[in-house]
Amino acid sequence: MSYQHPKTMLHIMNMSPPTRETFYRIKPVCELVMQDPSPEHLATFGNVVDELKIDTVQELQQYLLFPFTNHLQYQGSKKTFELHLRMLEAMKEVLLRVKVCHFRVCERLLDLLLKMIFDKNRPGMIADVPEELKLCVVQCLSTLMLNVDHETRLKMLQANVPLLAQAIFVSVHLAKLEKLRALRLAALNCLAVLTVTHPELTDGVGHITDPALEEVVVSMMACILPGVLAALQDVAMCTDNPGHAVVAAALSATHRVMCTIMNNRQVQQQDGVKVTDFLKLLTQKSKELKDVSTTENNPDTKLYTLMINKDYIGMADYLLSKRKHTMFLSMLKPSKLRIANKKSDRGSRWSSKVPSSYREDYYSIVTVTSKDRPKRDTKDIPKRSPEWYAMASEKLAFVVKNLIPLVTHEHYKVRKELAVLCYRILSECSSTMQPSLAMTLDVMITLSTDPYQEVSEYCTSAVHAHFASASKERLAEAIDSLCENFFTTLNCLPRILINIDSSRKLSVLSLLYGYLKILCDEGRPQRLSGALSTSDGFDRLCDALLTAADLQTDLALLTRHAGRDVKSPPSTDTPWCRLRYLDNKESEKRLQDVCQMLGGAECAELFLDRLLELFHEKRSSELVYIINWVGSAPNSTPNLAKRIINKYIEEDIWYLPLEVTSGEAPLTKEETRDPSIYNPRAWAKDSVPGLYEGTTEVRYTDVSYMRPRERYVEPNTCGTIAEAQANMAFSCLVTEGLGMMARRLGADYQPFMLKTLCLILERVGSKYENLHLTGLKALHDVAAAFQRDSVTDLLAENADYFTNQITQRLKKAWRTQSALQVLSVVMEYSDSSILDYLYGIVEDVLIQSCDKYYQRHLYAYLQVFLTFVTCIRKWFLVEPKPKPKKELQTQEIDIMKDVIEFEKNKKESARLLSEEKESNMTVEEMYKEDMKRKEEEMLNEDDTAVSEESPPLPHHIRVTVTILKRCVNFIALGRDESLVALQILALGLPLLKEYEDELLPLVHLCWAPLVAKFSAPEVLVLKSAFELFVVLATLAKDFLRSRAVKDVLQPMYKFLWSMAAESQLKDNGSAYRLSHMYSLQVSVLGALPALVVDLGLQDEQLTEAMRAAQDYLSAKQPKPLQMLAVKFFQGVMSYNYGAAWYHLRALCDNGVRHHSQYANIAPLVTIVGTPYESPDPDYDPNVKLIFYVHK
Repeated sequence: MSYQHPKTMLHIMNMSPPTRETFYRIKPVCELVMQDPSPEHLATFGNVVDELKIDTVQELQQYLLFPFTNHLQYQGSKKTFELHLRMLEAMKEVLLRVKVCHFRVCERLLDLLLKMIFDKNRPGMIADVPEELKLCVVQCLSTLMLNVDHETRLKMLQANVPLLAQAIFVSVHLAKLEKLRALRLAALNCLAVLTVTHPELTDGVGHITDPALEEVVVSMMACILPGVLAALQDVAMCTDNPGHAVVAAALSATHRVMCTIMNNRQVQQQDGVKVTDFLKLLTQKSKELKDVSTTENNPDTKLYTLMINKDYIGMADYLLSKRKHTMFLSMLKPSKLRIANKKSDRGSRWSSKVPSSYREDYYSIVTVTSKDRPKRDTKDIPKRSPEWYAMASEKLAFVVKNLIPLVTHEHYKVRKELAVLCYRILSECSSTMQPSLAMTLDVMITLSTDPYQEVSEYCTSAVHAHFASASKERLAEAIDSLCENFFTTLNCLPRILINIDSSRKLSVLSLLYGYLKILCDEGRPQRLSGALSTSDGFDRLCDALLTAADLQTDLALLTRHAGRDVKSPPSTDTPWCRLRYLDNKESEKRLQDVCQMLGGAECAELFLDRLLELFHEKRSSELVYIINWVGSAPNSTPNLAKRIINKYIEEDIWYLPLEVTSGEAPLTKEETRDPSIYNPRAWAKDSVPGLYEGTTEVRYTDVSYMRPRERYVEPNTCGTIAEAQANMAFSCLVTEGLGMMARRLGADYQPFMLKTLCLILERVGSKYENLHLTGLKALHDVAAAFQRDSVTDLLAENADYFTNQITQRLKKAWRTQSALQVLSVVMEYSDSSILDYLYGIVEDVLIQSCDKYYQRHLYAYLQVFLTFVTCIRKWFLVEPKPKPKKELQTQEIDIMKDVIEFEKNKKESARLLSEEKESNMTVEEMYKEDMKRKEEEMLNEDDTAVSEESPPLPHHIRVTVTILKRCVNFIALGRDESLVALQILALGLPLLKEYEDELLPLVHLCWAPLVAKFSAPEVLVLKSAFELFVVLATLAKDFLRSRAVKDVLQPMYKFLWSMAAESQLKDNGSAYRLSHMYSLQVSVLGALPALVVDLGLQDEQLTEAMRAAQDYLSAKQPKPLQMLAVKFFQGVMSYNYGAAWYHLRALCDNGVRHHSQYANIAPLVTIVGTPYESPDPDYDPNVKLIFYVHK
């Protein structure tokens, strides 16, 4: 086929010489492509096009495109997809370099491209072709329509609406039905090009700059607008969207198309109500009434008569008196909703000369309701008429409503596009899309608190611009609408929070927060005050917030800590405050922001009044949570925090029972044989608090045989675990609230310091973990409120106050426990600078610990002593620096050493005998002379020396000695008291190391009760007693040798012998490793090396110690015990090598002969048996380890 374009010769003759030359150069290439569009020919074509100038390509565009259009036209029906794909790629390269200025060429290309991917017989009318071909066709469509000149585009939009509509339909359905991400994005881009809303075809704000072009685009799109936007909505809301790009592109296309067609500029606004409007209305009504065949179908015959006679004044009076609704088409504003329900346009279209009473009469006459409007087919509605825009706005409101869930999309670009859509509706379509305004404003308010700064800043500025641009009347109407939406959100909040959608929960809380930001403006009075002042405004707000703040409680709230550390930083987590419905930190933070916004509002005092009323009715943790965040708002009035503090520190609120009652034991036969006849426990005993000695009152409790007796609950206890959990959460939140109020008041918290400091210290000293953590947090908050670097500084400034409080509490039986908790916390926080304050308190505790009346608080007293001794150790005890371990050199037994030593002694005795002969004095006489001279020197020193009195003991030593003496008396008491007393003595005695006059009497004093504890059945007590014995041995050393060997070491040796069999073959997984027995074995074996040295054990005493430890050299023992036994024998070898060598030789009992290296010098007997190896494989590894590994 030869390449011949119509009118080719005429065109060639009109070409310039360079263009003509270029044409003849490209003509063979185009013919090759036309005859055989092979990859080689297409590549050659592409290279030639790349070399041409842009102007030349523009002039020759028809010739360059003709091979492709011709081939696609005649070969398009053949399924040669790869060929089509290659040709489309080549054609796209041409289209990218030209500006299509021929209408027929554009029309033909558009038609050919659509035929390749359109098939009306398939679902969705998309042809069954490869995705790659669809993508290439869509890209060619986009390139074609982007590169059409203005006149051609305008003509296409006017003359080829069906073809363009088909292209738009195909683009939308490709974006909706296809799976390939690139294809969907290309289809959405093509849609923007076809609707002339592409960024390259519009200005920076998405407007078409040419009015004529905009007019034809709007006219074309008016026919297919709802369908296109509904399809775009499906694309945006599809659950299979890969990533965010498709969703963002769909939203972008939505607001570009919607805001072009529904723009306020497309509707002619009417400034006022004219007489012709009434005449048109009445004429239409008259025509409708004439069509009625009988008067029975028209009950308003009087109205018919007035209209026939054109008595307008009488008709108006009739309508005003009867309050009948009549038809009034949308002559002024297209939205029936705003006119009928909100009367939003009152005053906006009236002249200032018209009285307000006339305006009200007018609205009473022309109010429109849906039931009075006759049904009319939408096809009959004229396009772009006010009625059409009203119909379109209602349909598009469903599209906008379905897009609102994207406000919680995970990607910020989607949220940003949704914000742009909503703002453009607010600012550009406020008259044509009034049903959507409230929804779009809600989205903007919600996204104004978005975590992504770009989105939040855009929405915040958009909301401010929206309200700033409104007139005074419209602003008031908008605020009224906002108040209605605010209460609607409050009503919906519980239902949404109970759902499982976390993102939706965060969204509705953000919306609520945005409402409050707008209603709590800088003006006075604030609009929120008026909105909540309605009959149930505060109640609805409280109900919603209480649902959001619903707390869940579990058994973990009642956990008791094993050991506390008040110096640790306060916890950043709040395990006592787990919200039931808000399952992430962002939602919880937003709820707190809402409460703080209410705390800073003008009506905060009224709101707090209502909260306290509810608090008086029911003391719930949820109310405390809300009150805390309301009172701690940064811009709240200080009076809120002060009122809350005064309420929290009331005794019946601060002290709630946390213990669960143990219940009653079953009745015994001694009490009654038949409880149904006589129940001796029907008489209740009530303890009367508030009296120093305490009293008991017995009252009759209505014994009846007709109804069961109520369950007895002990005073100051909870009947159920659930009640205890609720009380624990309540107490934690109240404690946390004091700290939050302190931070809010800052230095103004000083008047409450005297009332609350001891209460917070009580919480820090609580045995419950959560209560301790909340007290710790509140204490740090108080310190931060006064800008103190640490809690220690805060306590040092208020030492006189809390010491007085502690002293007063210690004098009251029912306040003793709290006083001791405060004291223990203070001593842990403080330093030696407050010792003078603590001495008086400790001395009072020492006195009360002797009183039998206070014996039930003895354990608490001992805890105070323990804390005091611990603090004294921390402040005054100087721990000795650990000496570097000297390596034990491997020693060999050298028999000749004794022989050499004997020879030396022999020579020394010979020398002394020679000196005796020279001096004519015997050795005995010389010894007596030396002793006499020493006695004379000592007498001379006594005569000259001046007796010096020992300095007085430091105060802390005196108090420590008193405490230790008192604790000696408590060693023999019960298990718990005995354990604490032993621990106090073990910690306190090292403080007296430099004061032997005080130390040795105490050692002697505590020996008898200590020895008695070694026969106690509790292993834990036995371990504590042994630890104290080790301390005594370290301090008193050989002062205790004889008593220690007899009274303590012998029971410990027996324990080791008996337990050696029990601990065999107990590996890491054995439960024995967790028992007290194993722990005691570790303690005894670990302490034996030091005891041997401190007590100076020799001979048989040392042999017994080695005999007790030798069984643990067996490989069948737990590895830790084996290592302790090895270290013990290494220590004994450094202490007494000969004894250890001899004992290990006997233990090994091998037949190895040891030959001395000096056998050639003297006739020495060969030693049979060595300590270096054992024939028993269980002992051999550890025996070798003693000598060769641990040096």
